[in-house]
Amino acid sequence: FASTSPRARRARAHAPRDDAERARFAKGGATPRGKRLAMLAHALTTLGVALAMAARAVTVPTRARTARVDHEDAATRAARATSTRRARARVWIDAEGGENIVREVARRRGLEDVARWVTIEAATPRRGEGWMDALAAASDEDVDARTRALADENATVYDFVVVRDRRGENDEERGKFVVGTHRAAWMRFDDERLLADELEERLRALFAPADETTPSASPFLTTSDGILLASFSLVNAEPTPGYAFSWDFQRDVEQPFLGALPEALSRVLEVRIEAQVLRHARSRVRPMWSDKHRGYVVDSKQTPFFIDSDWPIDTSVTYTPIDGKPLHFVVYVPPQTECPLYVLDDNHELTATNAFIVEGWGGLVVVNPPGCAVARGENEIRLRNDEVVNVVNAFVRQLRIHLGAGEFLQKFGAKVLPPKHTGFATWEVDALVHSRLVADAQSTISTLKSLDEVISSIADIAVPDAIAERILESVEALERAIDLAQNARYDEAGASARSAHAAAERAFFDPFSLGGLESFPFEYKVASVMPIILPTIFPLMLGFMREMRHFQLRRREAFRASESSKKTS
Repeated sequence: FASTSPRARRARAHAPRDDAERARFAKGGATPRGKRLAMLAHALTTLGVALAMAARAVTVPTRARTARVDHEDAATRAARATSTRRARARVWIDAEGGENIVREVARRRGLEDVARWVTIEAATPRRGEGWMDALAAASDEDVDARTRALADENATVYDFVVVRDRRGENDEERGKFVVGTHRAAWMRFDDERLLADELEERLRALFAPADETTPSASPFLTTSDGILLASFSLVNAEPTPGYAFSWDFQRDVEQPFLGALPEALSRVLEVRIEAQVLRHARSRVRPMWSDKHRGYVVDSKQTPFFIDSDWPIDTSVTYTPIDGKPLHFVVYVPPQTECPLYVLDDNHELTATNAFIVEGWGGLVVVNPPGCAVARGENEIRLRNDEVVNVVNAFVRQLRIHLGAGEFLQKFGAKVLPPKHTGFATWEVDALVHSRLVADAQSTISTLKSLDEVISSIADIAVPDAIAERILESVEALERAIDLAQNARYDEAGASARSAHAAAERAFFDPFSLGGLESFPFEYKVASVMPIILPTIFPLMLGFMREMRHFQLRRREAFRASESSKKTS
């Protein structure tokens, strides 16, 4: 019986059908060289390699070589360099044996923690100069102006002046312990026997450890690009002819009152100011009438809900922080039916500026028009100068709270002179510089650590050269900031730390790499390249397999012909 197996059928199909065909297969016993098979193998190999390289270019992301940093070591060195703000305190004292008093006070146990980072030295004035006698009789504002002449170019040098108390019995304007607007403070004494104890107490108050006095900036203000966008909105709740208010913000507010503020804070951040006027934006909170205050009142429990989320107060169209948001300040003119409107504190008393603060967002100040009356014959009314002054005072006070410039010296009985034009004293800006330096250094290390973890954990994530360059820029700027902080060059260190933080954030939030746009499962990548590979490779593979069977058959027939010729001979 003839075999009917598939293998037998394939053998019969490929077998020579007659002697002529068999002779062509045998070719006189010559071994076939397989030229066509070699050509197909070469074409299949070349095309396979090309397709494999193309598939790899499509499926395997580009991973640039990134700079690595020891995060634990960097965090330790940054904490060691920025944990304390080193400074030098020069004590100017016009008393008998003043230098000895200063040395004795500096060695006291009560100032041990201060002496770790503050060098206290005596700076006794030369006899005959007489300027300290003039300070003893001068007002606090005059003393503040004259002590500026003592200022050193180094931002870490502070002056403390000790003068005799020559105040009268009713002279309450001049304080006994006063902190100026630059880098100087002074105290007045009347009993030399108590001078050493008073001096120790005052130095302790001024140069307490950094964790007690250094302001801590609000996290949302610590933007990586170092820009603070202050957005002012004049909100008219229900404007009507003669009861609609407006402002020329640049002329009425910014130039006369806020012009020096951005320059004063330039060492910490860049302040950008924008303003707008809104109409028909009434609060959803309905105030209650108070006979005690003879007006409508909003208590502290209602203030978190006073600002309506539907108010279009986002003014900026050209700038949006990467990791922050604008600081909003709203000037609210209540409806005539709810005027006058007052804001109460937690003790149900009127606030000093008729305003309240919203942590992490901004603040609001209420402006009540004079008499809550309609101005006849006028369409829009400009805010008066006294109203603008109240708005600016409320804004500066709220900004100080947002930035963390607390009033910690008042608890030691100090009289702190308010800076009239800038809103921030020089020594407060020094503290803010150090606070921002610490925050930026910590944020940089945290962001770089997160970047490293993401790159290490996802093997197929793309890391372009631009990302690697930003990481390298951040690492170098961080190292530079640490070195500068170790040398007490805090302004330069703060600038480098801001650059490091900004570069790290730009690398982390880059939309073309770490956002997941080029990180896909392996099965997805295989499925994406199969429609290209299979139509090209499959016909070549079939042709190669057929040619291989044909080559094997020819070689077998050639072998048989060779054996037959040997037997016949």
